[in-house]
Amino acid sequence: MKISLPKSPAELKFWLRHLDKILLNELIEYAKQYYRAILEQFDDTLAESRRHGLRIEHRRAVWYQTCLGPAYVRRRVYRDRKGQRRCLLDELMGMAKRNHITLTVKEVALYLATSMPYRRAAEVLRKTSAIELTHQTIHRLMGTVADPYLEGVGKELEWFLETGELGEGEGRRVAQLMVEADGVMLPLQREKEKRAEIKLGIAYEGWEEVSRDRYRTVNKTAYMAITGETEFWAGMTLKLQKKYDLASVTDTVVGGDGARWVKEGASYIGGRFQLDRYHLHRELTAAFGRDNEMKSQVWHACQRGDVETALRVVANANRQAKGDQAQRLARAYNYLKENATGLGDYRLALGERGKELRRTGAIEGNVDKFVARRMKNQGMSWRVKGIARLLCVRLLVFEGKLTEWLSAMISPAISASVPAKTARRLVNHLSFQEPEDWLQARLPALFGPHASHPWVKILRSLSEAQLI
Repeated sequence: MKISLPKSPAELKFWLRHLDKILLNELIEYAKQYYRAILEQFDDTLAESRRHGLRIEHRRAVWYQTCLGPAYVRRRVYRDRKGQRRCLLDELMGMAKRNHITLTVKEVALYLATSMPYRRAAEVLRKTSAIELTHQTIHRLMGTVADPYLEGVGKELEWFLETGELGEGEGRRVAQLMVEADGVMLPLQREKEKRAEIKLGIAYEGWEEVSRDRYRTVNKTAYMAITGETEFWAGMTLKLQKKYDLASVTDTVVGGDGARWVKEGASYIGGRFQLDRYHLHRELTAAFGRDNEMKSQVWHACQRGDVETALRVVANANRQAKGDQAQRLARAYNYLKENATGLGDYRLALGERGKELRRTGAIEGNVDKFVARRMKNQGMSWRVKGIARLLCVRLLVFEGKLTEWLSAMISPAISASVPAKTARRLVNHLSFQEPEDWLQARLPALFGPHASHPWVKILRSLSEAQLI
């Protein structure tokens, strides 16, 4: 990297203020060259220890997209006995054809893409790091990572729906599970339908206090899909089976806003339905407005599970109401009647143990966290496939399994390997190199015609610095 010498106090001030970036770029350039040298040495080792039947065809250089930026690496291309071309270095690095991106870059790019639009993710990468990926590349990467995972989940779901058989899981045993579900509508483009509903479900074992009057769920499990109600609850059951011994769960509470598919889910997984208190309060507030006394009567009747009293109070109020208020009260009456099985507070039936539990309602925050922040209210419209891919990777990020899945995608059947003895010899060779040797070799500016310039002296002092 060529750095011009400051010629005025103003230029010197500007230069000093950007010295961190100047030095970082210089170090990145060195690291990129060293990265290339190491990989090319490994490519030599792979050529020496390759299996019989692999014939070297030629050496070709490609751009590896790394955290250091694009690195131009020369590696050998082989042809096997079947006539297929292979690149052992690419296989060792876990890279697919025409997709030479390191695992670390994939992880960082996908993490950003699950939190912001693809264009913005590419811009953030470009401005905050040396990574250079276009938004189209990130979009394709999302499909490359999500599609195999979704295919595997789809096959498991199909097998479960056909046979009813559940595989073995971790076998965690709990007595009670809280399950909540809700739906989110998203606009579509280039699809037959104009909107699609994302069904989101969470399950957790209880709550823990994080600060005064603030709680969080314990051991949360999430599942999202654009599918029918039967398929959704089957997928939710499979997700829970991988973690829990469902036979040990004696009490399951399914909370929701009263949607039909949520209530039917309670029957599907053998739980009892609990109408979410947030939606109940919202409906009663809309119906009674500022009449807190009437609203309180209905609320406490619902809490006790006294459906008849709650309906009677609403019906009496409706007879005396007119216009819009009468319509709102009629709607509230129907809402209470349709959700009669979930009106009573589930904690009352548990006696003393119920006093330690909290109301359902965690699903609202999770709808915002998993879906709304990234995919809603930003003027965006989606394809169904794009929604499924993004939801898949967002869940992998949330569960901390993205790195594990990226590594699992590397096919062990074709990946190259280095004999242990050869690998130790190569690692020892790299470890015993003196840092001063490659530093001097890779920073020619330190020993070139500008060696006496002040900025070169600063670089030299940094390169010669030692930790005490």
